[in-house]
Amino acid sequence: MVFYTSKITSLQQNLVQITEGLDCDELFVLSGYVGPGPLQNLSLVDGVKLNVIYGLALESVSQFLHEELLRIVSKDKKTKIFYSTTPSHVKIYIWLKKGAPVYCLNGSANFTSNGLLKPYREVLSQVPASQFKSMMEYVSLIQGACFPIQEYEPKAKITKMIAAEEEVQYSKGMYLTGSLFAARSKINWGHGDAHTNPRDAYIPISTKDIKRAPNLFPAKTENKGLGFADNDPIDIIWDDGTIMTGILEGTQSIGGERFPNKIATYKDKKILGDYLRLRMGIEPGEFVTELDFVNYGRNNIGIKLIGDATYQFDFSKPSTVQP
Repeated sequence: MVFYTSKITSLQQNLVQITEGLDCDELFVLSGYVGPGPLQNLSLVDGVKLNVIYGLALESVSQFLHEELLRIVSKDKKTKIFYSTTPSHVKIYIWLKKGAPVYCLNGSANFTSNGLLKPYREVLSQVPASQFKSMMEYVSLIQGACFPIQEYEPKAKITKMIAAEEEVQYSKGMYLTGSLFAARSKINWGHGDAHTNPRDAYIPISTKDIKRAPNLFPAKTENKGLGFADNDPIDIIWDDGTIMTGILEGTQSIGGERFPNKIATYKDKKILGDYLRLRMGIEPGEFVTELDFVNYGRNNIGIKLIGDATYQFDFSKPSTVQP
């Protein structure tokens, strides 16, 4: 059997359903990249331990992502995360009962929101029971080169000084978006004329943003045949520890390439609107004024790419209020 994300279901939902339906006590994941979204969702299944090996952690994990993974492990005692000293880019999902495999999938999907939620992007295929032994032999080799993330000691990184003319765009290594205020879009998207909910909101990505931070927002695929599959899911970790699944949505053309023009929340756009209003002390769906932003102390979002389709977002106060 082959699983993939479609309009009807997602690979993440498949993983949850398989875990809930099997007689198992552990889900083991070996993935090149690991994101907080799937970790949070799979850890919610009662009675099943979640053991995850981040196969390329020593090549890719940032300090902020590492600290967030540590927080997840300390909060949920049945979830364990390991880093591998032997780089591994494979994606293997094994369900076990008392240490013995009862079901297994492998394929191209990383244990990230981008890997498990992007329609038609990745697949996971059922591994026949006759191959469990060889699969476990490979897993054992990688496990022998792993250590718990609690033992990881990040290497000091040299921080490049930011030129004075760039200080408006960057703060503490994070890219600062333009103002979130608009009467009928951005944080007040739901107050426009479209078929939206008053609670809906999005974070704009302008042409200027793409040019100033070219590595932050990737170009879209040229395959336009699957319109609903044209938006990339991302994992978002906010400065207060809140984890969200976002989506790089919309299209704008720059230099002959297509780029997203906004960041919304996956499946339901009011998740972002409710969150931003809550932090500002405003009721869900209430119209947000420029004065509200002045009183809060900022009207922009700090954004930093910290892993594979995994972002750090900052809305802490105070900060510079953009014109």
